[in-house]
Amino acid sequence: MRCKWRLFCAKKKYEALRYEEALELVQKVVKAQSRPALALLRAGSCLRGLRRYDEAIDCYERALQIVPNYGEAHAYLSLVLVDLGRNHEALESINRAIRIKPSLVKSEFWLHHFAYVRGTVNQWNESLAEYSSLTELNEQHVDGWRGVGWANSQLNRHSEALAAYVRAAKLMPANADVQSDLGATYLNLGQMKEGLEHLQRAKELQPANALRHYNLCQAYCDLGNFDSALASILEALTLDPKLEDGNLLLGFVYSQLGRYEDAARAIEAGIRSEPDNAELYGALAQYCQESGKMSEASAAAKRAVWLKSDSAKAFLTLGWVLQNQGNFAEAIAAHKRSLELDPKQVEPYGNLGEIYMELGRNEDALSALRSAVEIEPMDPKLHFDLGEVYIRLSKREEALHELQTLEKLRDPLAEDLAKRMKSGFA
Repeated sequence: MRCKWRLFCAKKKYEALRYEEALELVQKVVKAQSRPALALLRAGSCLRGLRRYDEAIDCYERALQIVPNYGEAHAYLSLVLVDLGRNHEALESINRAIRIKPSLVKSEFWLHHFAYVRGTVNQWNESLAEYSSLTELNEQHVDGWRGVGWANSQLNRHSEALAAYVRAAKLMPANADVQSDLGATYLNLGQMKEGLEHLQRAKELQPANALRHYNLCQAYCDLGNFDSALASILEALTLDPKLEDGNLLLGFVYSQLGRYEDAARAIEAGIRSEPDNAELYGALAQYCQESGKMSEASAAAKRAVWLKSDSAKAFLTLGWVLQNQGNFAEAIAAHKRSLELDPKQVEPYGNLGEIYMELGRNEDALSALRSAVEIEPMDPKLHFDLGEVYIRLSKREEALHELQTLEKLRDPLAEDLAKRMKSGFA
């Protein structure tokens, strides 16, 4: 009887977020019982609340040693695994829990969790089905409708996502997350005015939330309004100086305003907080290069590659920096490595084409540029460069084809290529 009373009191304290006090009571039950599976389950929940995740996992595993087919223990274990970013393991745990106890999917809480975990491992169709089941179970479930919107957006079904978010907004119009979701979806649909309005509404609902200003900054960037974007990201970083990707976005905004030294300083501030962030070093390399700091650019680009040797983007940046510094041999190697890591990129092929043209290796340039055009057939610069190579190789018909393509694209480079053809085939 005493154990039941302690578990009851612990439950009340847990619900009041008094995790330490709840844990103390539950641990007494664990010591008092010979097979304390339920008490271990409750202890794990308290430890999760205290963010003592390893200890929480240990409690759930001990409970499962006592009762191997303990569905709830598998389910609660999945919550901790999600907290730790171990999403594939979390999916295995929640699947196991549901196999043992199918009635879990009739619970709104577990159905929502199941749908969310599916999404974290990119099982978007399955996630959508689970979120849809949740809204059928409870038509007033705001997070269920948000989940339907989230899954649809990941499946590039933006109209369906919008409908779901509108439904969520009708249920809870003062929810900043819903307004932010609506804003992002309108932007994806090209409805810029509506997108901006909803993101501003989210900011008004939570003016002290740095993420709302960050999202607004991204919208202004999409609209090309970098002065407003700068004001938004500076406000976001004032509210939260350690905002994830905040300095990265600030650097980008400064770069779009041509303020490369300010961009580099913003990235350096981010590196002080995250000294092992390869993306920050890649950005620093770009901005140092643009501001004429060659040695700093090289050092930053090499640091990015060292930190993340499997990053195609890091090698692309290194190649670009080396290319701009005239170190063509190493630039070629870096671009080729970038393509080995991600063959679907257009930039390394385009950059290789430019390097080979500079070196007079026209056949190599032709091969690289053709590969680039296969990936991005509407890029005018690639067609101009191809035209230039064909002129060098005395291939009039092929050069004329590139000129006609530029004319169809109505790009000013057509006039430049026409002049090059006139002089090249004189």
